[in-house]
Amino acid sequence: MSEVRPPTETLPFGCHSQRSEWPWQLVLPEARFSALRFETEALCEADLDGWDLPLPERLRTAAAKRRAEFLAGRLSARHALAELTGSSSTPAQDAERLPEWPAGTLGSITHSRGLAAAVVASRPNFQSVGLDAEVVMSAERARRLAPQILVASEQVWFDRLPAERQGDFLTLVFSLKESLFKALYPLVRERFYFPHARLILWDAETCAVSIELLKTLSPQWPAGTVLRGQVTKIDDYLLTLIAISGK
Repeated sequence: MSEVRPPTETLPFGCHSQRSEWPWQLVLPEARFSALRFETEALCEADLDGWDLPLPERLRTAAAKRRAEFLAGRLSARHALAELTGSSSTPAQDAERLPEWPAGTLGSITHSRGLAAAVVASRPNFQSVGLDAEVVMSAERARRLAPQILVASEQVWFDRLPAERQGDFLTLVFSLKESLFKALYPLVRERFYFPHARLILWDAETCAVSIELLKTLSPQWPAGTVLRGQVTKIDDYLLTLIAISGK
């Protein structure tokens, strides 16, 4: 983990449309959000000297898409950390390729088709956070993928929705389960998958969601545990967030 003085430029070449406004209805005072749009080829060719964005060895020969996603995600994390702590730090990676956050902080990074975003929060106010962004699916694609993502109760819910809402619903369930994994895996170090959780609440007015664990992950996280989250949209992207309080 290294700390450097932020560059004078707002963003490197290949990145644009940075935003730091909190996008969900429920504001978390000890957390910060940052997002940006990026162009894959331009970012990979940009001069990043001074930005403290080293690529891990495994990514140096990877496809441009993977390199750009990593760089844009880390850049979002740097901006969010600067907002929270006043210092721009680039999270390194641990042996499982999870971000290593500066002391006193934690966070989550996501990227999806030209969007990168990060949420960072302070310890001990939070135990963990999970963030995911997805482009909203079409109804046709949602119907095709639903059997791979939904458990029985979610499938019933999905089937009762009008076609114009099925894409939103499946994108939400997919994204929320991704956010759940990102929030819980650092705490339990136990892998789990789509059938191991189910959406039980989606309030379209307040954008609040709840998800129930269907698998015991640890004594502290048994089956039946319900976690609350939030959902929002930025342009064509749906973003879900699960924040686990430390208090």
